[in-house]
Amino acid sequence: MIRILLCGHNLLIRSGLRKILEDEPDITVIAEVDGAAEAVEVAQRLGPDVVFAELDPPHVDGLQLARLLTRATTADPVGVVFIAQTFDSAQALRGLLAGARAFLAKSDPPWQLVAAARTVAAGYAVLPPGVVASLEPWAILCTVDAPTRSDRFGDLTAREFEVLRLMAAGLSNGEIARCLSLGEATVKSHVSRLLAKLGLRNRSQAVAKAYGAGLISVPPRAAR
Repeated sequence: MIRILLCGHNLLIRSGLRKILEDEPDITVIAEVDGAAEAVEVAQRLGPDVVFAELDPPHVDGLQLARLLTRATTADPVGVVFIAQTFDSAQALRGLLAGARAFLAKSDPPWQLVAAARTVAAGYAVLPPGVVASLEPWAILCTVDAPTRSDRFGDLTAREFEVLRLMAAGLSNGEIARCLSLGEATVKSHVSRLLAKLGLRNRSQAVAKAYGAGLISVPPRAAR
Protein backbone atom coordinates (compact mmCIF):
# COMPACT_ATOMS: atom_id res chain seq x y z
CA MET A 1 0.00 0.00 0.00
CA ILE A 2 1.36 3.44 -0.99
CA ARG A 3 1.02 5.87 1.92
CA ILE A 4 0.45 9.52 0.97
CA LEU A 5 0.75 12.76 2.97
CA LEU A 6 -0.99 15.83 1.53
CA CYS A 7 0.40 19.31 2.25
CA GLY A 8 -1.26 22.55 1.15
CA HIS A 9 -3.36 25.45 2.38
CA ASN A 10 -6.28 24.85 0.00
CA LEU A 11 -8.74 22.44 1.58
CA LEU A 12 -10.66 22.04 -1.68
CA ILE A 13 -7.52 20.94 -3.54
CA ARG A 14 -6.54 18.57 -0.74
CA SER A 15 -10.00 17.03 -0.71
CA GLY A 16 -9.90 16.56 -4.47
CA LEU A 17 -6.49 14.93 -4.29
CA ARG A 18 -7.63 12.61 -1.51
CA LYS A 19 -10.68 11.52 -3.52
CA ILE A 20 -8.61 10.84 -6.66
CA LEU A 21 -5.85 8.96 -4.85
CA GLU A 22 -8.03 6.92 -2.51
CA ASP A 23 -10.14 5.66 -5.40
CA GLU A 24 -7.14 3.43 -6.14
CA PRO A 25 -6.90 0.12 -4.25
CA ASP A 26 -3.15 0.42 -3.65
CA ILE A 27 -3.08 4.02 -2.35
CA THR A 28 -4.14 5.53 0.98
CA VAL A 29 -3.89 9.09 2.30
CA ILE A 30 -2.60 8.88 5.87
CA ALA A 31 -2.77 12.59 6.78
CA GLU A 32 -3.35 16.15 5.58
CA VAL A 33 -1.43 19.23 6.78
CA ASP A 34 -1.35 22.88 5.74
CA GLY A 35 2.25 23.88 6.46
CA ALA A 36 5.86 22.78 6.00
CA ALA A 37 6.74 22.42 9.69
CA GLU A 38 3.71 20.22 10.35
CA ALA A 39 4.47 18.18 7.22
CA VAL A 40 7.99 17.41 8.46
CA GLU A 41 6.72 16.41 11.91
CA VAL A 42 4.02 14.15 10.48
CA ALA A 43 6.42 12.63 7.95
CA GLN A 44 8.88 11.73 10.71
CA ARG A 45 6.09 10.26 12.83
CA LEU A 46 4.03 8.39 10.22
CA GLY A 47 6.60 7.63 7.51
CA PRO A 48 4.67 8.29 4.27
CA ASP A 49 6.02 7.02 0.96
CA VAL A 50 5.08 10.17 -0.94
CA VAL A 51 4.23 13.78 -0.03
CA PHE A 52 2.03 15.80 -2.39
CA ALA A 53 2.67 19.52 -1.76
CA GLU A 54 1.45 22.76 -3.29
CA LEU A 55 4.36 24.71 -4.74
CA ASP A 56 2.62 28.02 -5.41
CA PRO A 57 3.72 30.76 -2.99
CA PRO A 58 2.75 32.12 -0.54
CA HIS A 59 0.85 29.02 0.55
CA VAL A 60 3.68 26.56 1.17
CA ASP A 61 7.42 27.15 0.71
CA GLY A 62 7.77 24.04 -1.41
CA LEU A 63 11.53 24.21 -1.90
CA GLN A 64 12.16 24.60 1.81
CA LEU A 65 9.71 21.76 2.47
CA ALA A 66 11.62 19.47 0.09
CA ARG A 67 14.92 20.31 1.79
CA LEU A 68 13.48 19.71 5.26
CA LEU A 69 11.85 16.42 4.29
CA THR A 70 15.03 15.21 2.60
CA ARG A 71 17.06 15.95 5.73
CA ALA A 72 14.44 14.56 8.10
CA THR A 73 13.96 11.23 6.30
CA THR A 74 17.52 10.36 5.29
CA ALA A 75 17.20 6.69 6.37
CA ASP A 76 14.16 6.16 4.13
CA PRO A 77 13.75 9.28 1.94
CA VAL A 78 10.19 10.36 1.21
CA GLY A 79 9.29 11.23 -2.38
CA VAL A 80 8.08 14.82 -2.79
CA VAL A 81 5.59 15.63 -5.56
CA PHE A 82 5.04 19.34 -6.24
CA ILE A 83 1.70 20.55 -7.61
CA ALA A 84 1.57 24.06 -9.06
CA GLN A 85 -0.56 26.24 -11.30
CA THR A 86 2.47 26.68 -13.56
CA PHE A 87 6.20 26.13 -13.28
CA ASP A 88 9.27 26.58 -15.45
CA SER A 89 12.60 24.85 -15.90
CA ALA A 90 14.35 27.05 -13.33
CA GLN A 91 11.78 26.11 -10.68
CA ALA A 92 12.07 22.45 -11.66
CA LEU A 93 15.85 22.50 -11.35
CA ARG A 94 15.69 24.20 -7.95
CA GLY A 95 13.12 21.63 -6.84
CA LEU A 96 15.23 18.70 -8.00
CA LEU A 97 18.27 20.09 -6.21
CA ALA A 98 16.13 20.47 -3.08
CA GLY A 99 15.06 16.81 -3.26
CA ALA A 100 11.74 16.80 -5.15
CA ARG A 101 10.93 13.89 -7.48
CA ALA A 102 7.92 15.07 -9.48
CA PHE A 103 6.19 18.17 -10.79
CA LEU A 104 2.51 18.21 -11.74
CA ALA A 105 0.20 20.96 -12.94
CA LYS A 106 -3.11 21.52 -11.17
CA SER A 107 -4.77 21.03 -14.56
CA ASP A 108 -3.30 17.55 -15.06
CA PRO A 109 -5.88 14.73 -15.36
CA PRO A 110 -6.45 12.40 -12.40
CA TRP A 111 -4.65 9.46 -13.99
CA GLN A 112 -1.42 11.49 -14.08
CA LEU A 113 -1.65 12.16 -10.34
CA VAL A 114 -2.13 8.47 -9.66
CA ALA A 115 0.69 7.49 -12.01
CA ALA A 116 3.01 10.00 -10.33
CA ALA A 117 2.22 8.58 -6.89
CA ARG A 118 3.12 5.08 -8.02
CA THR A 119 6.21 6.17 -9.95
CA VAL A 120 7.65 8.26 -7.13
CA ALA A 121 6.87 5.58 -4.54
CA ALA A 122 8.92 3.19 -6.68
CA GLY A 123 11.89 5.57 -6.48
CA TYR A 124 11.67 7.28 -9.86
CA ALA A 125 11.15 10.89 -10.95
CA VAL A 126 8.33 12.41 -13.02
CA LEU A 127 8.93 15.48 -15.20
CA PRO A 128 6.76 16.89 -18.00
CA PRO A 129 8.39 16.58 -21.46
CA GLY A 130 8.72 20.34 -21.90
CA VAL A 131 10.59 20.69 -18.64
CA VAL A 132 12.86 17.75 -19.46
CA ALA A 133 13.85 19.38 -22.77
CA SER A 134 14.61 22.73 -21.16
CA LEU A 135 16.68 21.07 -18.43
CA GLU A 136 18.92 19.23 -20.90
CA PRO A 137 21.99 21.45 -20.27
CA TRP A 138 21.83 20.51 -16.59
CA ALA A 139 20.61 16.92 -16.91
CA ILE A 140 23.62 15.50 -15.06
CA LEU A 141 22.38 17.23 -11.91
CA CYS A 142 18.79 16.04 -12.15
CA THR A 143 19.02 12.71 -10.37
CA VAL A 144 16.77 11.40 -7.63
CA ASP A 145 19.70 10.38 -5.45
CA ALA A 146 21.56 13.69 -5.31
CA PRO A 147 24.91 13.49 -3.50
CA THR A 148 25.09 14.84 0.03
CA ARG A 149 27.95 16.73 1.61
CA SER A 150 30.86 14.49 2.52
CA ASP A 151 33.59 15.18 5.05
CA ARG A 152 35.50 16.93 2.29
CA PHE A 153 32.78 19.56 2.01
CA GLY A 154 31.52 19.66 5.60
CA ASP A 155 32.57 23.28 6.15
CA LEU A 156 30.35 24.54 3.34
CA THR A 157 26.89 25.89 4.00
CA ALA A 158 23.95 24.27 2.20
CA ARG A 159 23.83 27.19 -0.24
CA GLU A 160 27.58 27.05 -0.92
CA PHE A 161 27.26 23.33 -1.59
CA GLU A 162 24.45 23.97 -4.09
CA VAL A 163 26.61 26.56 -5.84
CA LEU A 164 29.54 24.12 -5.92
CA ARG A 165 27.44 21.39 -7.57
CA LEU A 166 26.16 23.76 -10.24
CA MET A 167 29.61 25.22 -10.77
CA ALA A 168 31.04 21.71 -11.07
CA ALA A 169 28.56 21.03 -13.88
CA GLY A 170 30.04 23.95 -15.78
CA LEU A 171 27.32 26.55 -15.19
CA SER A 172 28.37 30.19 -15.27
CA ASN A 173 27.67 32.55 -12.38
CA GLY A 174 24.76 33.97 -14.35
CA GLU A 175 23.24 30.53 -14.93
CA ILE A 176 23.68 29.63 -11.27
CA ALA A 177 22.03 32.90 -10.28
CA ARG A 178 19.00 32.11 -12.45
CA CYS A 179 18.75 28.56 -11.13
CA LEU A 180 18.83 29.61 -7.48
CA SER A 181 16.97 32.94 -7.87
CA LEU A 182 19.98 34.87 -6.59
CA GLY A 183 21.82 37.95 -7.79
CA GLU A 184 24.98 37.29 -9.77
CA ALA A 185 26.99 39.27 -7.20
CA THR A 186 25.66 36.98 -4.47
CA VAL A 187 26.74 33.92 -6.44
CA LYS A 188 30.21 35.42 -6.88
CA SER A 189 30.42 35.89 -3.11
CA HIS A 190 29.41 32.26 -2.52
CA VAL A 191 32.04 31.10 -5.01
CA SER A 192 34.75 33.16 -3.32
CA ARG A 193 33.82 31.84 0.13
CA LEU A 194 33.66 28.19 -0.90
CA LEU A 195 37.01 28.44 -2.69
CA ALA A 196 38.56 29.93 0.45
CA LYS A 197 37.03 27.26 2.70
CA LEU A 198 38.29 24.48 0.44
CA GLY A 199 41.74 26.03 0.08
CA LEU A 200 41.41 26.29 -3.70
CA ARG A 201 42.61 29.03 -6.05
CA ASN A 202 40.10 28.90 -8.89
CA ARG A 203 36.95 27.34 -10.35
CA SER A 204 38.88 24.71 -12.28
CA GLN A 205 40.31 23.32 -9.05
CA ALA A 206 36.82 23.31 -7.53
CA VAL A 207 35.43 21.42 -10.54
CA ALA A 208 38.22 18.84 -10.29
CA LYS A 209 37.65 18.37 -6.55
CA ALA A 210 33.87 18.04 -6.97
CA TYR A 211 34.24 15.60 -9.86
CA GLY A 212 36.74 13.52 -7.88
CA ALA A 213 34.35 13.41 -4.93
CA GLY A 214 31.50 12.11 -7.11
CA LEU A 215 29.26 15.18 -6.96
CA ILE A 216 28.64 14.71 -10.67
CA SER A 217 28.75 11.44 -12.55
CA VAL A 218 30.03 12.53 -15.98
CA PRO A 219 32.71 15.03 -17.02
CA PRO A 220 31.41 18.60 -16.64
CA ARG A 221 31.18 21.28 -19.27
CA ALA A 222 34.28 23.46 -19.38
CA ALA A 223 34.54 25.56 -16.23
CA ARG A 224 33.97 29.25 -16.85
